[in-house]
Amino acid sequence: MIRVLIVDDDKLARKGLISIMPWANHDMVVVGEAANGAKALEFMERHQVDLMFVDLSMPVMSGMELLQVTRQRYPDLRTVILSFHEEFENVQTAYRMGVLDYISKVRLESEDDEQILRRIEQQMTGELQQRTAASPSAVIESAPAVEENLHTQGEEEWNRLEQEWRSNYWLFNESVFQRLCKQTIETKISFRRLEGLFIRVLSQLENELALAAVPRSGEDDIRLAVEWMRDYRKRVYAQVAASANFTNTTTSILKAVLFIREQASNALHAEDVADHVHMSRSYFSQCFKKLTGSTYNDYLKQERIRSAERLLCETNQSIAWVAHAVGYNDSKYFSQLFYEQTRLLPSEFRAQFLKGEE
Repeated sequence: MIRVLIVDDDKLARKGLISIMPWANHDMVVVGEAANGAKALEFMERHQVDLMFVDLSMPVMSGMELLQVTRQRYPDLRTVILSFHEEFENVQTAYRMGVLDYISKVRLESEDDEQILRRIEQQMTGELQQRTAASPSAVIESAPAVEENLHTQGEEEWNRLEQEWRSNYWLFNESVFQRLCKQTIETKISFRRLEGLFIRVLSQLENELALAAVPRSGEDDIRLAVEWMRDYRKRVYAQVAASANFTNTTTSILKAVLFIREQASNALHAEDVADHVHMSRSYFSQCFKKLTGSTYNDYLKQERIRSAERLLCETNQSIAWVAHAVGYNDSKYFSQLFYEQTRLLPSEFRAQFLKGEE
């Protein structure tokens, strides 16, 4: 049984949350409530708590302050935060501190309560399974049933997409980004789950890039959320392009990506790009592979083939002309590379595009 503590300075909000949520359906029981962080700590000194629902804005001791204390004092305690949309920056900070999930107070009445608790229960059970997998002596009687539930085809697809978003390769690689956007829109996942993932991803990015937090779209729609990510990515590129900072590795590799896109049709070696971002060749190659997921040479080929695809669709020029335009003087070699990347010859790719236009 998962023991739950509700921490909120609004008594009505506490009572409402306790009464409306179907706790028992998800192996949860509310063992207590507290009006602020200090009262919550007093309660936890006397009672065991597994999961804490915490309002971020409270007097005496805020939710953020409580999180800082419990991270050190109760490392196994899991937390769900309660917030308003205008507290978006605090929500991001809380995710950096390892919270499990968040619930918007604005949308609480319209949310699917079963879905909220199911999501939280699955995350807690998944973490417990990971810990027990590392401890052969531990046994969870309900693991087979839970494992079967978690490893449905849809769940596996979501887990794969989640890993890809969190790897951040999409920030550097246009093909990866476009594919990921398409698959995310097509997947059968709740908006709340996607929103939580995007908040965690952006929190990590803004830390790495030292960017200011950007408020998210207020629209509760997966397609609009993905479009918002497209705009966000464009804003990141614009900020990086305007920046003269070469001390941040992630920023420098993004600058390198922009430079490659501009110069891809020319003879462009890794040394040239490393020079452009003030890195040694070896350190640049190491960082580039780590952040983009591709070697420099593979990335350059991908960019050239992507440019070739656009030219094949937008012009009637010959294959040899397209090859030369993207940096290859040998059209046969270009066709070979194009086939390796797309499994189509350039002429077949163009024919498919033209057929689709009819």
